[in-house]
Amino acid sequence: MKSLQPALITLYADLLQQVTASTAPAASVRTQTVKGKDYLKANTTIGSERRTIYIGNAADSDAMIRAQAMREEMERARSRRQTIGLLHRAGFPRPSPEVGRVLEALASANLFRKGMVLAGTAAYQCYSPMVGVILPAASMMTQDLDLATASLALSADFEGRPTAAPDDQAGAPVQSLGEILRWADSTFQALPGLDPKALPSHFRARSGFLVDVLVPQRSRKDTNPVPIPGLQAGGTPLQHLAWLINDPSPTIALYGSGVFVRVPQPARYAVHKLILAQKRRSDTIKRRKDLAQARSLIEALSGSEPHAFEDAMDDARSQGAKGWSEPIDRSLQELGLVDPVEQKAGP
Repeated sequence: MKSLQPALITLYADLLQQVTASTAPAASVRTQTVKGKDYLKANTTIGSERRTIYIGNAADSDAMIRAQAMREEMERARSRRQTIGLLHRAGFPRPSPEVGRVLEALASANLFRKGMVLAGTAAYQCYSPMVGVILPAASMMTQDLDLATASLALSADFEGRPTAAPDDQAGAPVQSLGEILRWADSTFQALPGLDPKALPSHFRARSGFLVDVLVPQRSRKDTNPVPIPGLQAGGTPLQHLAWLINDPSPTIALYGSGVFVRVPQPARYAVHKLILAQKRRSDTIKRRKDLAQARSLIEALSGSEPHAFEDAMDDARSQGAKGWSEPIDRSLQELGLVDPVEQKAGP
């Protein structure tokens, strides 16, 4: 794997800082007169949609401040797009347009800032600058997106649309995850589950692109899906997920002008893939992908953060033998890797 130049990693870190600090959507502001009164509105692109944001009365000082913040963010976004183009040409991976549009829509609703965590291969795509190497492209192909949350009170909040103008419902609050996904692709539909009255946890676009919502399994009696009322969606309860998404890392997906997301810590992701590979005995393709991603991250972390992987391994093993240590051992044996924790302990 090719190491990333320190100057490029610094450029990425600056980009992350800018995106994290952003508090306003990038938008072009205009004035519209309705019944003799001037209102400030703005146009912005979210996912695949051009949307109107209602800002407020043009004479209101708070509205003018917010409008100016959107104008300034538009300029910063143009500069970030140039930086992202440079990083991509230097070898930094970026999501496919389909993945990028979905992430942009979710981020615009502030879901990642409020606790949603990007998991699965879409998270793996974000790890190269975090571990300092260009991870293998073959392990990055995906036609689905896994979204995880430990908070069942999660709800959307788009600061650019606080209240609708009397004649305009563009500022009405977002009601569902399905609506947010349709900002990215208007063909997204909820997939019905076994219980037609249950909130959906799977959404699919006409292209076949699938979005799954996941929540930590709290007990064997959990309903499936577990309701997330604020998103009008449900989540599939999964074992090990609470451990995976504990203390996630902020990062950016290199799409558009940069999309703020949270992903599992790379070391935890690698260990989780070691476990998951042993649970997919009947799915050879996904097993191979799990093991390939785990190997790549283990090798990358051995050079950049060896103690991070050791700590994650040690913590996972402390959770138990049957569901934790044993599958880790089997995957390490398949990969021909030595457990760094055991190696450190010696004979």
